Amino acid sequence: MAVAATLQTRESLYDNRAGELNATTTALLVLATVFVALRFWARYLHGAMYGSDDWMMVAAMVVVLLSGAINYAMIAHGLGRHAGVLPKDDLITFFKLLLAFECIYVTAVMLVKLSVLQMYLRIFPSRGFMIAAAIIAAVVIAWWIAIVAVCIWQCDPISRAWLPWSDGTCIDLKASFIGNAIPNIATDIAILCMPIRQVWKLHVTLAQRLSLCFMFLLGSFVLFASIYRFTTIMQFNTEDTTWTLATACTWCVVEAACGVISACLPTLRPLMAKVSSQFGSMSNSKAGHDSVNSRAWRRPTKLITIGGTGNKSGDRYFQRLGNAEDKYGINATVTRSQLQTKHADLSDHGSGDELPLNGGIEAQTSADMEVQWYRPKKEDSLGSRDTTTAANFLLG
Repeated sequence: MAVAATLQTRESLYDNRAGELNATTTALLVLATVFVALRFWARYLHGAMYGSDDWMMVAAMVVVLLSGAINYAMIAHGLGRHAGVLPKDDLITFFKLLLAFECIYVTAVMLVKLSVLQMYLRIFPSRGFMIAAAIIAAVVIAWWIAIVAVCIWQCDPISRAWLPWSDGTCIDLKASFIGNAIPNIATDIAILCMPIRQVWKLHVTLAQRLSLCFMFLLGSFVLFASIYRFTTIMQFNTEDTTWTLATACTWCVVEAACGVISACLPTLRPLMAKVSSQFGSMSNSKAGHDSVNSRAWRRPTKLITIGGTGNKSGDRYFQRLGNAEDKYGINATVTRSQLQTKHADLSDHGSGDELPLNGGIEAQTSADMEVQWYRPKKEDSLGSRDTTTAANFLLG
């Protein structure tokens, strides 16, 4: 029994989690990179200009990749193994990398959150929303400065951070990690909830509001990643740092990568709409080919022109081109006799998701038909520019 216990202790002492840590890090880095590429592709397909939020996300992705690279290096120097079996040189290198990793991780998280806030301002450019976003951004930047300062000056002298057996003093690292995580989770919750009230004010159908809320709430999985990483910190023990911090360090990369993915999800709607329309057109084409013979006997639909008599115009075929209101923001109603165009003002220019829909068509019922171009009134609850910009951005 004593021999079996000794062998079991020896096996646990030489446990190595490097394989699973490397696999988890690689999977999330690849996914985050793919989603950033899809974000830029969606902008291109939608004809949108790339904004500051997009370039901020590129910077965040670069820092996330850097944090992944440092995590790989820490794994190579002992992360996921017990400190008692590691050479001193590996331990010194590991602690130096850990110090850099802490600073890089919080920088990646900060850039992701600032990118999300910039994207929100692009969608909801109202004054109150800008103030709320500025307050949260200030909190995020202050959190980043505080955490970086704590990481650098956690020990006196600083070199004791990578030479823990030397003379000097250090702060309670476990307490500092907890202090890092709590404001991080709080700002995640605040950023996640910000767009819900604004979406609910949009002048769209209830189903569209619910779908948009669901789209923004898909980003909640980064919150779950933050909470899970927080629970792993409780396992930390300074006597065996390389083993007890293995899950926490890897989940730092997971959390940052999940933040990138969450931030990209709301921008992918045009891409998803294009893909679904392609599948829909393929399905309709197949259905049309299969049923062409069964429809051959049907009576053709007549095209009756405005001001015409219908029967005199002859039989003409037509095809519905889709819902013009959805594509162009135009409402048209045909009433009785004449069509008179009074005014057209489409001088506003822009591109992509920043283009407000400032025109519309109003039909008035009268003895003679009257169609007018008009601009929406500014006295709506959210502001006409805010509402149309947000709806155009979100609903594609």
